[in-house]
Amino acid sequence: EGRVFGVAFGAAAHDVWVLTAGQVIQFDYQANRTLERVAFGGSAGLQGIVYDHKRNRPLFSMTGGREAGVQLVTVNVSSMMPLASKLGRDVAGALAVAAKKNASGQRVVAIPLTRENKLALVDADTSQQLGSVATGIAPFGVAINADGSVAYVTNWGGRVTGPGDVTAPTGTAPDADRVAVDARGVASNGSVTRIDLLTKTVTHQIPVDLHPNGITWDEARARVYVANSNSDSVSVIDSQTQRVVRTIPIQPFSERTAGVAPGAVAVAPNGAYVYVACGGINAIAVIEASTGKIAGLIPTAWYPNSIAVSADGKRIAVSALLGAGSSWKDEPRKRFVHSYRGSVAVIDVPEKAQLASYTTAVAENNHLTLGPVKQNSVLAQNVPASAIPARSGEPSLIEHVVYIIKENRTYDQVLGDMSKGNGDPSLVMFGEDVTPNQHRLADQFVLLDNFYATGGNSADGHQWVTQANETAYCLWPGYTGRSYPFDGADPIAYSRNGFLWDYALARGKTVRIYGEYAGITRAPFAGRAALLERWKKGDDFASDYHVVAPIAPMNKILAAQFPGYSTNIPDVVRARLFLADVKKWEAAGKMPNLVIALLPSNHTNGTTPNTNTPQAMAADNDLALGQMVDALSQTPFWKKMAIFVVEDDAQGGVDHVDGHRTVALAVSPYTKRGHIDSTFYSHQSMLKTIELILGLPTMSLFDLIANDMRAGFTDRPDFTPYRVVTPKQPIDEMNPPVQALRGPARRAALDSARMNFSIPDAAPSNRLNRILWGSVKGWQTPYPATRQAVFAPLSLDLEDEERE
Repeated sequence: EGRVFGVAFGAAAHDVWVLTAGQVIQFDYQANRTLERVAFGGSAGLQGIVYDHKRNRPLFSMTGGREAGVQLVTVNVSSMMPLASKLGRDVAGALAVAAKKNASGQRVVAIPLTRENKLALVDADTSQQLGSVATGIAPFGVAINADGSVAYVTNWGGRVTGPGDVTAPTGTAPDADRVAVDARGVASNGSVTRIDLLTKTVTHQIPVDLHPNGITWDEARARVYVANSNSDSVSVIDSQTQRVVRTIPIQPFSERTAGVAPGAVAVAPNGAYVYVACGGINAIAVIEASTGKIAGLIPTAWYPNSIAVSADGKRIAVSALLGAGSSWKDEPRKRFVHSYRGSVAVIDVPEKAQLASYTTAVAENNHLTLGPVKQNSVLAQNVPASAIPARSGEPSLIEHVVYIIKENRTYDQVLGDMSKGNGDPSLVMFGEDVTPNQHRLADQFVLLDNFYATGGNSADGHQWVTQANETAYCLWPGYTGRSYPFDGADPIAYSRNGFLWDYALARGKTVRIYGEYAGITRAPFAGRAALLERWKKGDDFASDYHVVAPIAPMNKILAAQFPGYSTNIPDVVRARLFLADVKKWEAAGKMPNLVIALLPSNHTNGTTPNTNTPQAMAADNDLALGQMVDALSQTPFWKKMAIFVVEDDAQGGVDHVDGHRTVALAVSPYTKRGHIDSTFYSHQSMLKTIELILGLPTMSLFDLIANDMRAGFTDRPDFTPYRVVTPKQPIDEMNPPVQALRGPARRAALDSARMNFSIPDAAPSNRLNRILWGSVKGWQTPYPATRQAVFAPLSLDLEDEERE
């Protein structure tokens, strides 16, 4: 139950120890039974478990809240036993323990402190805290030699920057670390810090590829292996010369692309093979250490993130962060995005024939082909234009794409009442009276009832909708205490391949961005009602906002008058600002090829007193969307336009199919009118379709292998424009003051008032979902209770007093 963060073999040949989001578990995998299960509060360390064979006990890193901070913990007589506390504050990384005492008489445990940019040191035998040593930026993993005299530490954010570096901050705090960035604003280096543990000094900063994650040291052969998750490579460091002597690309298929995501690494006892957990392709890559060649692949569950090799070298244990995927609430038909079920597998090291079979299975699972890298084929000549070309670069009937990104709703929450789709009316919260435009657009154009958000929260959802990829820094996540990277404010969060707009600009397309990745626009709760009054009076809001995007190169294509994320600014205000630009495009006779816009009001502010109700905010979002589509469909550009609408994630509630299923729309003269398209789609499908229309290459292996959305399109257009409708739900309805409330409604209002809505998901999601359910469905209507452990360490797992 819950996400799995690490695995280690125990003292007996048949034992494995597993660290999950909330438990440490000892399994006898041969007997298929649980020997020990100890729950803990707080957040698990990232790859945060190792077995101390000297003392015959597991050691794991965790964060136990503000008082305990980062801790080193073990298990004793079925209970958790802290060995050291207050090592750091926010997030702990992987850890390593020395087999012997060093010259100072200490047997060192080393724990990376990801937020503090330090390596904490503890004596494994006495639990004495031995201090800490500065590392690079955002340390993740550590390898230590047998006698505990030297450690190597991986740094997600690379080396500490200096004069002459082009840098950007990792978050919005005044004291945020600055990392080196490239011309697109993406973090541009990774590093490994070598530390002399006797003197507690840094001896070397060794450059490696991007986002070095897991690390292991084959001390007998003087080789340190580093898995670089954002470069899809393994760096091999000579521990005698402190230089990278080989970089092994982890590109096992004929299609060479980003997203393999090697995140953990282990070495066979004889040093012959290196095993690399590749989260992006759900596989273990088996590498010949002598040649650096990939001998084959072993299939795993969803996102393998930790790997261990048995002492005899005959077995591999691998944990999968997300395992079997999302589970359910209350009953199997009520599925919730955060009810993850991680997994662990113990695998016999395969012989050559078995490895070949496994390799084929991995290729089939990923819809990719084995063999040498394919050369780009020549596009067919004189191909007639189509709405969705067969290949990128072939002509499209569509020249303008408008891509609208909204917030946090499942399909059933909004469209579950549409009888012609696969919906569950009992789960509807914002039905046709609240969201008539989304209902009409889905009905009049194409209903997409099998579309899934890839991310589970805004910090990874906004990566997927703009990059078709996600870094380990976001997925683990490792940004805790540093940022919440939904808004362009943390360069470590971004894929090395960059953003959709980078691809469009590189191929000569024009781009305009409205609000997405434009940072946070601060606005008070009380101001929302005043803005709505101004909107009713016809104010144009032209001089209210001047936005500067955190990613500096974006400001060349950013609509500075359009606010960034804030639920305190009505979406109808955003729509009015957007439509002013539409009029300018009409007057000039030119419209950008790619337009990206953010409409976040459907996130809601819960039942916070004296601000708009959840239904009003969802209706505001719907009306703004309808107004934008209406206006765009009245322009001359409509004849060559496609509008795509999607939620960045679906964590706002339950769905009877899957917690990731969400609301998506495709609106164009070229969509099949009145059609139901039940093809399996995801964020990457929408991005792939945009890429095909605009002649852009795919950004990662995920959009490469995704289904494009051609099944919902036709080459025979219907140019009938869309007409907006006003929701029956008033968009200015207010939550009542606390004094007017009693019982659960009063508790919900008080809880909402304490929540931080300035950042998506900063409010405790599970409580907020219950509040929304009660306010919409009635406080006596039972809320589907979570039966599975939840996504951690996200905000829904924290108590309010633990929040910033």
